[in-house]
Amino acid sequence: MSSAVRVFAVVGCVVGALGCGGSGDAPELEPARSTFLDEPLADLPEKLSDVGIYPELPALRLAPQALAYEPGYPLWSDGGAKQRALVLPVGASIDASDPASYAFPSGTLLFKTFSFRTAASPDRVVPVETRLLRLGAEGWELAAYGWDDDAADATLLDLKRAQTREVLGDDGEPVSHSIPSRLQCRQCHESSPNQVLGLSELQLAKSGSLAALASRLAPAPHAPYDALPEQGPLTTAVLGYFVGNCTHCHNGTNGAASSFDLRPRVALDNVIDQPTASSASADGIRIEPGRPEESVLYLAMRGDDDSDAKNMPPLGVARRDASALELLDHWIRALGDEPDP
Repeated sequence: MSSAVRVFAVVGCVVGALGCGGSGDAPELEPARSTFLDEPLADLPEKLSDVGIYPELPALRLAPQALAYEPGYPLWSDGGAKQRALVLPVGASIDASDPASYAFPSGTLLFKTFSFRTAASPDRVVPVETRLLRLGAEGWELAAYGWDDDAADATLLDLKRAQTREVLGDDGEPVSHSIPSRLQCRQCHESSPNQVLGLSELQLAKSGSLAALASRLAPAPHAPYDALPEQGPLTTAVLGYFVGNCTHCHNGTNGAASSFDLRPRVALDNVIDQPTASSASADGIRIEPGRPEESVLYLAMRGDDDSDAKNMPPLGVARRDASALELLDHWIRALGDEPDP
């Protein structure tokens, strides 16, 4: 058979199979399944599978319209693995006029799934909760889905009170991970000028996620991007920790939990050799160079029952961040020898 004949035969078979001029009927294509992502201001579904962020459960592959991102300075959450995603309305952009405080269009959805090892899955992490932020006509709405024991789907929680899930720590010991109540969620998010935490030019540039989101930012970001002030390596690492874990409350505003400002350009002046007066904690010095055991900020982060320092963070943490405590300890000791370690 010549090449032309073979091509004609193949094309004829394809046309016949599609019913184009042939005797067979055209196959009916199954319509795409509509999900909550298509109508983000509708009522929240009872099941996460009906939200559509993960179209192939139990796999955690994101829907095509979801934009994955990571903050460069993440919030500690009992050591769990976190997957973050942003879904914007079709054709909408984020107002990035203020690189430190993005403004989002109505209908924006933000997802964060927390995964841990559990007694049922001691050898690999499985999803335990998925938190959702939605921007509607009346502002930001907070919701959460608790995953079933088999990690096949998740159910919408009422969030009237905090709930706990037993997970495994790095040492294999059980940890009572808390899913905050709606009121507790609001305490953190509403203390921030922008209720979306961990999503700013500084955070995205540090993690490398800025390029992935750049097309949805208006105006588009241009180098040099927002960054921490020039400091010694230990000091820079501490400022980064403050950005990820503290400045959503301690940000110099009139927020209920603000107390004092830990934003990068003023944090050192506000903690080193500074008394805790009016900061709703134990009396003393926030950071006393060379003396972590006498530094109230360090004692608050350590959560020591023998100290009068108010635990920081005050909620949502069952396991202390050992790496952050080690960093802060080294930094405070080094401050005793040099001003900018």
